[in-house]
Amino acid sequence: MILAQLTVIVSTVLGWQDLTVQPARGDRAHASFQRALAGLDRPSPRTLETLKRFDVERRYRKDVDGTIASLEKIARANPDAEVVYALAELSWIEGKRLDRWRKAAAIDRFVDAVAYAYDFLFDPDLEKGRQPSDPRFRLACDLYNGGLDRLIRAAQSKGQITPDGTITLDVHGRKQVFRVALRNSPWIPGDVDQIILSSDFEVGGLNTSSYLYGLGVPLIGIHHPEEPGKEGPEKFYPPEMAFPLTAFLRPNSRLRNSPKEVTEPRECTLELLDPIVVHHVGTPPAVLPIEADLTTPLAYMWSRTDLNRYRWTGLFRPGAAMARANLMLLRPYEKGKIPVVMVHGLISSPLAWVPMINELLRDPVIHEKYQFLLYMYPTGVPIPIAMAGLRDTLQQAEQMYNPSRQDPAFEQMVLLGHSMGGLISHAMAVDSGNKFWQLYSDRQLAEIIGPPNVLSELQRYLFFKPEPYVKRVVFLATPHRGSDMSRNVVGRLSTSLISEPDQISDLLSKLLKDNPDAFDRRQFRRLPSSIETLNTDHDILLALLAMQPNPGVALHSIIGSLRPGPVANTTDGVVPYRSAHIDGVESELTVRSDHGVQKDPEAVNEVKRILLKHLGITTPPAIADQPLHPR
Repeated sequence: MILAQLTVIVSTVLGWQDLTVQPARGDRAHASFQRALAGLDRPSPRTLETLKRFDVERRYRKDVDGTIASLEKIARANPDAEVVYALAELSWIEGKRLDRWRKAAAIDRFVDAVAYAYDFLFDPDLEKGRQPSDPRFRLACDLYNGGLDRLIRAAQSKGQITPDGTITLDVHGRKQVFRVALRNSPWIPGDVDQIILSSDFEVGGLNTSSYLYGLGVPLIGIHHPEEPGKEGPEKFYPPEMAFPLTAFLRPNSRLRNSPKEVTEPRECTLELLDPIVVHHVGTPPAVLPIEADLTTPLAYMWSRTDLNRYRWTGLFRPGAAMARANLMLLRPYEKGKIPVVMVHGLISSPLAWVPMINELLRDPVIHEKYQFLLYMYPTGVPIPIAMAGLRDTLQQAEQMYNPSRQDPAFEQMVLLGHSMGGLISHAMAVDSGNKFWQLYSDRQLAEIIGPPNVLSELQRYLFFKPEPYVKRVVFLATPHRGSDMSRNVVGRLSTSLISEPDQISDLLSKLLKDNPDAFDRRQFRRLPSSIETLNTDHDILLALLAMQPNPGVALHSIIGSLRPGPVANTTDGVVPYRSAHIDGVESELTVRSDHGVQKDPEAVNEVKRILLKHLGITTPPAIADQPLHPR
């Protein structure tokens, strides 16, 4: 009952947005070929003109197969864009008709629809007869995509599609073998454990969709790491990874085949394209963008995790959840791309970043130059321990991906921290000195008596240097001076339910026993929970602000404001401007948002601007660098 009440209150205050992925009901709204081809069950007026021009209109009414064969003969004798398009359209219409009662025969026509649409779009001899302004050009793309969608579904009914394998279908009475190839991707064929169609799912919980229109059929590739979270190349992989692929069929042309060659099966390769790497298909001047769905794989991946429950486990039983603290990659690590590490806030999880990632992936420069890593940690642990956890994990990533420090991209790491995650990220860019230590003792650490492993653990929490590869930190709704929320009913109730990790209690008890005059027993008997630390002007927060920043790190602030008014009086409902504002930042932007500022469109655009600036690409500062309210 208590947890249910907290869920309602906190989700309202923090702006949670849960992801759902359900089986699609009917055709997906953004599957453009579905809409365009839905009513195409008879020849279009342009195709009827073609039938009349070659005097086969009457024959078509009585003998569809014979008419198509006649047009194929005409196209081979004199390749013509008008005839080739008509072949693609008529093949689709006939395939659709047969699909109702002779599905095996329908495959013949769907293969032809894809192949002739491919010829129409790419054959160099047809260049003068096709224009992008011609409605048939866009419809040829839809015919290609629609036919390929049907072929993939037919192949899936025979078994799983695997990269570097083959698909065998019965086409025109013969066994047709389609080669499958995955190229130009950090994923290798062995990584792809399953392939499903993106259009089979509908996403809920996201306001926008990153869907790119073009040629091909969007897919979801799925990889099941052998030992996620363990030492090894898959250490930073989540339990299940889903990623976008686009199917693109490359058939050989029959426009110049001899009659004997026409009877042979087509040579076809089904290419699995990585839309993060490959953006176009074809060769100049016939080059087209690929169709890609970047949102559904992202949502599918995170909707199948237990991260919604982990929000509460990580808050109330942080000791039990510590083992799961880790970085999580969305894709295999790519040397040469700048890591962007996203750190979630209190009572939250990496799911909080999905709306922002969804939008950032729309920018081709960003997904070409950056790679995203999400840091997951139990938010109930004392903040110094959470800071140490992120620091340790980043150092492990450096050892794995940049051991010799020769990758300039890794050395340009960017951290994005939302709410409490901003405080944790801040600690990666400052020198602690003895600021934390002085909160508990007036002695030097060297004077403290205790087992070496206990003293080492204490030093790890309270003493640290800036991480040298962190070059930019973006604070989003970060309570640098705390929040009154920690004192209200949510804060008091949550604090009372949080259990301190056993190893922390044991550590402090041992040091108090061995050093009775070194520590204030009331202060040092336990470290304050994360919620307690977020009290307004808490000593730990003020100590963090007083730490020496790394001069080589650029800082930025994005601050939420629920309503108009003087800037000094604004609040996002959780963090007031007074707390979110700090001096010395390179830029500060106030946006109209609640505490869930990381999903606000204006905040997302500001992050995009900052990432582009990090690359040396400047954007107009008129909006990005001006506060929402006049000062």
